[in-house]
Amino acid sequence: MTEALLEPTEWVAHVCVFSGLAHLDRAFDYLVPDQMTADVHPGVRVRVKLAGRLLDGIVLAVDHDRQAGVTLRPLERVVSAEVVVTAEQLAMARAVAGRWAGTLEEVLRWAVPTRHAATEKAEPRPWPVPRPADIPGALEALDEGSQYLNLIARGGRPRAFWRVAPVAGPADRDRLGDWRLGVIQVVSATLESGRQGLCCVPTVAQAEALAASLGEAFGAGTVAVLHADQSTADRWRNYLAVVRGQASIVVGTRSAVLAPMTRLGVIVVWDEGSNLHDDPRAPYPNARDVAALRAQTDQCALLLAGYSCSPRVAGWLDSGWLAGIQTPRGRLRALCAPVRAPGDSEIAIQRDPLATRVRLPDLVMRTISQGLLQGPVLVCVPRPGDLIRPCCADCREPIGCPVCNGPVKGRRLAGGQTELECSWCGHRIDGWSCAHCGGTVVRSGVVGASTTAVELGRSFPSVPVIDSSADHIRAEVGDEPTLVVATPRAEPRAVSGYAAAILLDAGQALARPGLDAVCQVLDHWFQVASLVRSGDEDGQLVVVAPPQDRAVQAMIRNDPVGWAQVEMAERAEAQFPPAAFAALIDGSTQAVEAAAERLGTRLSEAGLAEGQVSLLGPVTPEGGQPTGPGSGLSQSAQSRLVIRADTSLSAQLVPMLRTLRSDHSLRGEGGPLRVRINPVGQL
Repeated sequence: MTEALLEPTEWVAHVCVFSGLAHLDRAFDYLVPDQMTADVHPGVRVRVKLAGRLLDGIVLAVDHDRQAGVTLRPLERVVSAEVVVTAEQLAMARAVAGRWAGTLEEVLRWAVPTRHAATEKAEPRPWPVPRPADIPGALEALDEGSQYLNLIARGGRPRAFWRVAPVAGPADRDRLGDWRLGVIQVVSATLESGRQGLCCVPTVAQAEALAASLGEAFGAGTVAVLHADQSTADRWRNYLAVVRGQASIVVGTRSAVLAPMTRLGVIVVWDEGSNLHDDPRAPYPNARDVAALRAQTDQCALLLAGYSCSPRVAGWLDSGWLAGIQTPRGRLRALCAPVRAPGDSEIAIQRDPLATRVRLPDLVMRTISQGLLQGPVLVCVPRPGDLIRPCCADCREPIGCPVCNGPVKGRRLAGGQTELECSWCGHRIDGWSCAHCGGTVVRSGVVGASTTAVELGRSFPSVPVIDSSADHIRAEVGDEPTLVVATPRAEPRAVSGYAAAILLDAGQALARPGLDAVCQVLDHWFQVASLVRSGDEDGQLVVVAPPQDRAVQAMIRNDPVGWAQVEMAERAEAQFPPAAFAALIDGSTQAVEAAAERLGTRLSEAGLAEGQVSLLGPVTPEGGQPTGPGSGLSQSAQSRLVIRADTSLSAQLVPMLRTLRSDHSLRGEGGPLRVRINPVGQL
């Protein structure tokens, strides 16, 4: 009894301190002063001192567990008694940090928005209870989709990929191309089971549009929206509604996938293959992959959806981890606009021998002419602008700055004049003449949207031309004949769908370097296809690219899943992610070389043979050494190290990579060091 009475009774708070240092990725212990005892709970914000600095932190646990003989500092103050991180959210944050070689602090910074004190102290507004919604079509019109909804409504947790039909217009009577309606149906089934729904989309515009659709279906004010374009007050108000258990429906961009929902029933990720789901900050997680991890951790349903399909999802479909929901092939063929490529048959070559060599072949001009008779026509080009990479019109020699030899940008002025200016030093080039041939006429090395709009405007002088790109994006166009020239993600929506769409310079897009380049191109192409009217309404789509290319054939067959499955099989054979484990270490040359040496030592200590783990590098990638005015020549050269191995070794390799970050942070060696796990878009 006497010994028990003499045991320490002080409360100890175990705090995740936001230090910004990887080697301090652990809980720090602080005494809880008596006057703070009532306010300190797991999940609250506090201020603490660490190494003489006053820092923010999140309380992870409060107990009497302390190390004997160690004097603890007290907490400086409680920022707020409001619990902003739930136990389930904390467990998920640890899982994300463990999967992507990150720190708990990095994940919590990603998941928890900036605090707004006035909003937190204000009286919370009433949060309406969502009313049920029963709207036919979309998923309910498909056999697999109807089964999926029934399982969720009964409290199940099925996992599926919904390949949405790429079609627009009134001919889609069952609304098989309306992804927002499908999300409404999934959320409605989840609410019917007494659980909550979480929806993650790649862009702010899609988040706002989906939130408006859900609010219309379930009642105004029932949806909590979370994205970076919100004001601090609005985002914090909605986050508090989620953490307090008021909001049952959450819509947001990447970080919303970790919203603190305690009765989570389903996670929906729209456009799962978009590279916008990749977070650009450490630990660089992908929202789709985090959703899949959370579906397992929180034991909830999962719906990944898109007009296209990523290789990652194709692998999950092949393994049976995901079920597939698709429109039957015959129905899809009759519903969607047919896709053609110039020179796709011997007859087409005979009709237009230059079909595969010119930028605007006869098929493109005929399709535009026919489409303008019925409504608007969309022409997609990869780049915005007018004079991109200006060059001499006579000899095609690129124009360089006479002062610093930097790249030159230009724009056309009224009267046929051209204005040239250096992108590096800002020098204006007046009276330019080519040093090689003496020519004075400037042309664009790469044809952009503005140039294309001018050229097509000359060919169709009686039709209005709209340029939607860069800083002049058009949201919507009517049904009258209009020629719309747009860049990726700037395509306006047509009220009743486009009569035709042209994908110009598609072959150049396919030639871009990068492991994920073709996947992103296909994702964009099917997004464009979803804006075109049905084949029953004479909708047409033309892809100006080699017809024999596998990606073009996937468009013609309307089969992105088949393309993704073949792509996944090829990546497995070549040991590329996501079929194999890969990690990318980049940073200053000194830091990367030191990391490579330590990693080699640890691999030897772990008994991993050279054939099991491949270390490629370190190398200096193209453009790794900063050059040119204003680029910071004092910076050290950048190097890169790629690690590849079988996926079964990821559980051993990820902790090693986390240790590399800690060692680098502890020693403060020569510049930054980044570690990214399975960085498909960076290879």
